[in-house]
Amino acid sequence: MLNAMTTNPRRWMSFAVICAALVLAGCEGTKSEANNTPHTKAIRVRVVQLRPEPLKDYLTLLGATEPETDVRVSSESAGTVVWIGVKEGDHVDEKSVIARIDTASSGARFDRAKAARKLAEEKLRRRRELLRKGVLAQEEFDRIETELARSEASLKEMRVGVRHGVVRAPISGIVNVKNIDKGERVTEGADMFEIVDLSRVRITVKVSETNIPHIHKNSRVSVRIDAIPGRVWDGKVEFVSCKADETVKTFKVKVILDNPDGVIRAGMLARVRFLRRSIRNALLVPLHSIITQGGERLVYVEENGIARMRVVRVGAVEGDRVQVVNGLKSGDNLVISGHTMVEDGMEVTVQ
Repeated sequence: MLNAMTTNPRRWMSFAVICAALVLAGCEGTKSEANNTPHTKAIRVRVVQLRPEPLKDYLTLLGATEPETDVRVSSESAGTVVWIGVKEGDHVDEKSVIARIDTASSGARFDRAKAARKLAEEKLRRRRELLRKGVLAQEEFDRIETELARSEASLKEMRVGVRHGVVRAPISGIVNVKNIDKGERVTEGADMFEIVDLSRVRITVKVSETNIPHIHKNSRVSVRIDAIPGRVWDGKVEFVSCKADETVKTFKVKVILDNPDGVIRAGMLARVRFLRRSIRNALLVPLHSIITQGGERLVYVEENGIARMRVVRVGAVEGDRVQVVNGLKSGDNLVISGHTMVEDGMEVTVQ
């Protein structure tokens, strides 16, 4: 074969070209393999340097609104309702007359009682003179004197009955319920009206035993009503229970606030915000920078281009930030973006 190539120069050149092509192909393959060798790049992250900040730790609790004063008006005497001066939704002033019960018949009985007493007084006057002259026995005089006492007692009872036939509003407020109609016969103690005063509103919330030490009587609170967005009311702690509920182990706290325009109605859902404490130097981190893993809370900090994992313990929450009470210090570069892509000891590049 060599002889053939030697004798044929064209065949020799073709063989040389094929060999050169094979060598070049092998070199290119080696170069390509070298270029495909994996190379770890540093993860790009964003960091923020931690600095102590003041923090107000708030506690928000839910409760329902109720009127400060809610009175049920009952009948103080039996009789027929002869007049009603209000309807549901009307505003009434304190001591204003809102109904009358059996006024005419009570007045007639009152007049008869007065006449009976006057007659008993006159009879006793005459019998006293006869007793002085010795014409009347003492027993007869005592009987007439007792009769006068009964008349006076009956008159007093009638006077009370006439006065109680006039039903007055015990407070100023809105007539929320009217349970009677004109011409209806009512008994003594019958429930006639419900009057509600919404000029001030009370909210009752339940506080856990861990939070109750931070809440004090007369402290100020802010109140939001779910049904009235965009408004905030200033309230005051009116009462703090000194004994926990035996069933749920919570303490009752009552808050009072002014409602001059009456926009807050009874039964609305309210959110009461209490200031638990003020912290002068708190390390606050974004909530999204914390990773929960295996029951622990983790963050990453950047140290000289290396990501370092820290286990942290959190405290108070303020909006979308949370206080870190252990695991970080002032001056740490906290990773706040790219932290879910790094591991402890990995190279990072700060953007």
